[in-house]
Amino acid sequence: MIELFYSSTPNGRKISIMLEELKFDYKVTEINLSEGEQFKPEFRKISPLSKIPVITDHKNKVSIFQSGA
Repeated sequence: MIELFYSSTPNGRKISIMLEELKFDYKVTEINLSEGEQFKPEFRKISPLSKIPVITDHKNKVSIFQSGA
């Protein structure tokens, strides 16, 4: 399963639109940027630069981060 770490920003929304169009099975985990959740150590493990969006493929243990995700 793919997990999308998301915030309601243009970059976050475009990834969710893409996943819907591709009909991928995915889970959304919202990151609250105004509360600084992107700077928490557990999030920085998958996004070292504290950027969203992040797509994590749990099956293959791969994460792609930043707006290029």
